Amino acid sequence: MNLTVIIPTLNNFKGLKYLLNYFKDKNYQIIVVDNKSTIIGLDPRRSLPSTPIGGGDDTENLVYLPQEKNLGFAGGVNLGARDVETKWMLVLNDDIEFEDKLLNLKYQLLNKFQILNIKKEKQNVIESLIQFAEENKLDAVSPILRNPDGKVENYGYKILPFGKVEILNTKYEILDTKIDGLTAACLLIRTEMFKKLGGFDESFFAYLEDIDFFLRMKNYKFGIAYDIEVLHNHMTTAKTMGNFKAKQDMVNWWRLFFKHPDKFKFNLEFVAERLRNVSGYLKTTFKSI
Repeated sequence: MNLTVIIPTLNNFKGLKYLLNYFKDKNYQIIVVDNKSTIIGLDPRRSLPSTPIGGGDDTENLVYLPQEKNLGFAGGVNLGARDVETKWMLVLNDDIEFEDKLLNLKYQLLNKFQILNIKKEKQNVIESLIQFAEENKLDAVSPILRNPDGKVENYGYKILPFGKVEILNTKYEILDTKIDGLTAACLLIRTEMFKKLGGFDESFFAYLEDIDFFLRMKNYKFGIAYDIEVLHNHMTTAKTMGNFKAKQDMVNWWRLFFKHPDKFKFNLEFVAERLRNVSGYLKTTFKSI
């Protein structure tokens, strides 16, 4: 076993059930940090997978950590990572789905009157991610995140000096010299490096914690595996939480500004962007009333 999967979850029973069933026949350690166990109210080792994690007769590969209070995404991941000893960790949102692709491995032309005989086998998304990271000597890698409408979420992002994320829609050969970071929705990361950097900053609680983390990854290499895709049911939890995300964005951009002053410029453009955050918060607040 060379991988631990960490899944912080909140109110998304359907997504968690899907993931645990997906991993039930895979030999990885699975750590579920349940930030609102009173909603799920069940130990997934008994209630979720139809067969045990790892495909054996016990559930030793599954660790379930129900919390009395919401630790947030950052705190949940850090708690899950605390005792991890595997080389790699996969930080995983509970709204990710793996659509293991069928790869065409062999084509054989029988004769000019017959069609191609195609031999296919499944590609394991996670093993492919690990292989990609190893071959390219990366410390962190993300697959392509594709939304339910079929659109690619991003190819990484740039952090603009006035405090805004510029989503990139262009593929680069050497990603870590072109982008500032990756989303943490499905992030394979070297455990040793994650712990050396102190994990996610829990003061961010949720949202922008991955931006802060990658701004601290200046001496490490990361990138996107373009040929590997997962489905991201984006904002599954946030949609149920009213103005929560808008409030977190409004506060956390200031946290980024004070923590990384060399990355930002305090000017009229920066102030205007912060006012947009305030406007977004007010709109979602009144909308939820």
